[in-house]
Amino acid sequence: MKWMLLTLLAAAVQAQPILTDLQPRGVQKGRPFTLTLTGKNLGEGAKIRSSMPATFTLLAPERGNAMSESRTATFLVEPAGDLAVGAYPIRVETPDGISNIQLLAVGTFPEYLEDESRPGALPNTNDTIETAQTLPPGPLTLNGALQGPERDVFRIQAKSGEKQVFEVEARRLGSAIDPVLEILDASGKSLARSEDAPLLGLDARVSVTFPRDGYFYVVVHDSRYSTQAANFYRLKIGSYAYPQEIFPLGGRRGQVVETSLGSQKIKVDLSKVDANTRQVFVNLPDSAVLPVPFAVGDDPEITAPVADAVALPATINGRLAKPGQVDRYKVRVSPGQPLAFRIQARELGTSKLMAVIAVLDDKGKVLARSGDEPLADDVYNVNQSRTAGDPMLRVKAPEGASNVVVTVEDLALRGGANYAYRLNVESVAQDFRVFLNAPYINVPAGGSVVLPVTVQRQGYDGEVQLRVSNAPPGLHVEAGFVVAGGPVKETPQNRNSRGTLILTADPGVKLPPLDLIVEGIGKLPDGSSLVRRAEAPAMMVNVAGASEQGSVDRQRQLTAPWLGLDLPIARTKPPAATLEVTMLERKRMEEGDQIKFRWKWNPRDAAVPLPKTVSAEMVGAADVRVIDMRADSDDRVTGTFLVTTTKLTRPSRYDFYVTGRVTADGQQEDIVSRPIVVEVDEVKAANVAETGSIR
Repeated sequence: MKWMLLTLLAAAVQAQPILTDLQPRGVQKGRPFTLTLTGKNLGEGAKIRSSMPATFTLLAPERGNAMSESRTATFLVEPAGDLAVGAYPIRVETPDGISNIQLLAVGTFPEYLEDESRPGALPNTNDTIETAQTLPPGPLTLNGALQGPERDVFRIQAKSGEKQVFEVEARRLGSAIDPVLEILDASGKSLARSEDAPLLGLDARVSVTFPRDGYFYVVVHDSRYSTQAANFYRLKIGSYAYPQEIFPLGGRRGQVVETSLGSQKIKVDLSKVDANTRQVFVNLPDSAVLPVPFAVGDDPEITAPVADAVALPATINGRLAKPGQVDRYKVRVSPGQPLAFRIQARELGTSKLMAVIAVLDDKGKVLARSGDEPLADDVYNVNQSRTAGDPMLRVKAPEGASNVVVTVEDLALRGGANYAYRLNVESVAQDFRVFLNAPYINVPAGGSVVLPVTVQRQGYDGEVQLRVSNAPPGLHVEAGFVVAGGPVKETPQNRNSRGTLILTADPGVKLPPLDLIVEGIGKLPDGSSLVRRAEAPAMMVNVAGASEQGSVDRQRQLTAPWLGLDLPIARTKPPAATLEVTMLERKRMEEGDQIKFRWKWNPRDAAVPLPKTVSAEMVGAADVRVIDMRADSDDRVTGTFLVTTTKLTRPSRYDFYVTGRVTADGQQEDIVSRPIVVEVDEVKAANVAETGSIR
């Protein structure tokens, strides 16, 4: 059935708080500051939720403008001690629920604001060398924004032989800008240019030694000159050290490991990292730059070069040090042993490697290969990237084999200091991962809300039951059944299935500040269980410009998984109505089932207008139609519709629910019913139609 859950979630939060901006976007550490939040529904009683060690005091708004009061909230922020350089999530909480997060940067340099970004400033006033904004001597951090397809130009003064570092923080802080940074001399000649700097993902950094005394110009623009809603950036200028590489890219949980940041090696203490942490952050001592991610694994670690055959399980830390290099590792196996090979590189944000891996038998025959195959279509992935992520392979060791060989290379045959990788090899026949498709959730008191979930199958094709392991009293968790069977997307990397959880809050419940832990449970043939904790996006920032062919890396939604959040939850106000669905009748036809359902509205106020139709969802069902939907002529709160299945609808249990949209007090609300279970049986050939009532 049609996938509408993301649209539903977006529409349902119109009365709940939404953050669109922070001012300032960053602060110099070591002093209190005021922070103004901009968005919607930020009215009386707003509080800040943040991991920043600080106290947040709401300041009284200016009186007389209720509309302005609901769009902004200003806080006095008093840090508790000396804050570490980094990015801190800021979320607002009101009686109507919690908001999305915005990231606030903490740095070491004095902070300035671009003149063009000041309230009331005219646009396009610093787009040329002639109109460039003059900056004071560094070090400094300038907060700016790109107003559509423009460039920002800044004038600086430098001396001959002076060395300065220029850096743009954008994507790392949740901005949709894909920055390009260029340094020009007074004639407009380019001295240096940066785009997608090492260790920075899509952000930019360049070091320049000036050839003479005089004025020079710093230019910032988006790589596609696109117009983005999240259009801010931070330009950092100064003479400072920064990590120039990271190797290895990660280490083993429970140990203290050493990694090189280029100019210096540091110790990374993973001895107390909990079992659910997938990465930590590392930096040079007293560095002025944002820290870089460092992966955390559980298997024994090996650093290349590796002379002997590798015993399973293991994580190999390697690097393609020169263009065209192909790394080869012999892996010790048993005949018929199931094997899983996983690369971590580009998706960490600290490697430029677009990896291709291949597994060969002892005679050189390729058993499997991944990283350069065409992407399959995935109708359940509404934000599909046209560039695959880090590759993985699942193969069985050949009969009679004691070793296989795995190779690692770059898709474009590149290499260098920033082409490192982590290759994990283990014996796993069946596995899956669980991904939440919402960064937070507000549950109406006495009402229900849908949480969409994606199960990425990695060899496991059975049923999966989703659950919340830490649901507080008064919160009911229902549905969550993920149908087994036919994969939607079949590649050497993954296949996706979808599920939904429906959360319902008791009318008078008070939910504590809490992150829900969602898990998926699958049953293996031997009766044991696979339990996988869901991975959640911390934010969802859309990047404008995706084509109808799908998004490339630069246009993928920003999700900040490195924040390591689960699912923040809050209670919001009661809904304008509740909605029920019941199954009335099933008619077994030759081609499938015809099932009749009834919906019923329960409005809080009899004057609330009620829609004459609802939307129905049978989660994970193929080839299902909703027909003959009609409201009852003698009762405006009820109506009926039919759902038809075919031979292509997999025999299974399905979660079924309905939704409808009402308008109350000028606000649209999407109302969700609690789910029921629908069983679809196998269609038997040439059956006479049967009708059965369900009471």
